[in-house]
Amino acid sequence: MYESYWGLTEPPFSLTPDPKFLYLSRAHEDALMMLHYAISRNKGAAMLCGDIGLGKTTISRKLLEYLDPVNHSVVLIVNPILTPVQIMHEILSQLGSPSSSRNRQVLVQEMHEVLIQHYERGKRVVVIIDEAHLIKSSATLEELRLLLNCQMNDSFLMSLILLGQLELKPKLEKVPALQQRIAVRYVLKPLSVTETGEMIEHRLRTAGFAGESSPFTPDAIFEIHKYSGGAPRLISQAADNALLVGAMQKLKHIDGFTMHSVIQDLAGGEEAA
Repeated sequence: MYESYWGLTEPPFSLTPDPKFLYLSRAHEDALMMLHYAISRNKGAAMLCGDIGLGKTTISRKLLEYLDPVNHSVVLIVNPILTPVQIMHEILSQLGSPSSSRNRQVLVQEMHEVLIQHYERGKRVVVIIDEAHLIKSSATLEELRLLLNCQMNDSFLMSLILLGQLELKPKLEKVPALQQRIAVRYVLKPLSVTETGEMIEHRLRTAGFAGESSPFTPDAIFEIHKYSGGAPRLISQAADNALLVGAMQKLKHIDGFTMHSVIQDLAGGEEAA
């Protein structure tokens, strides 16, 4: 709607986890590299957690770009509210070997055989579970731990990546056998004021912005950071609304006053904290 006004070729602040728009702050880059390290060095299991809206899902989508499909078979589970049997069915199905069995022992055996087949073909299986904090049953976490027991003498047959909000940590503490298997852990932190401005600039440039300077003044960036607390999702929401208002009002820049007004509207008319 406002793209042509600001000289953009596409929306810069969509909330979908498009990896090309991922701004790699130092923390985001570290998280991405550590997850990739866990897979490439066959560490077994890794965990990335952080508050809502910090970019965990987008990092996981960027991670997929690092994994050569010739050498990796990726299972992506985005709805982890599953029983132990259901989660094994989902993994087997995404690996191209669906099972009709409801018997756990049969499923475990089928899983082991499928993992061996991938290993013999030179393909590493990577299971990524997004929103892992939503897993309700410790039995499901225990089942994931048992899947890590499927290994050769010198390597795991699968890599397990758990992504979730901070509630994931105490859930894992209730399953010590799995917690101890997590070789790589990273807690994502919010962006600073400077990083907030860099993220906005990155997304604008990725969307085709070719102006000499950002449409957002430093005061506007400060207002966005104060409102968002450095959470990329909220930064994107505020910036998106501001560009729309700016286009409607035919503004050349989004200043602090305009940004404050936009944020008040986002916050339901209340003074932004």
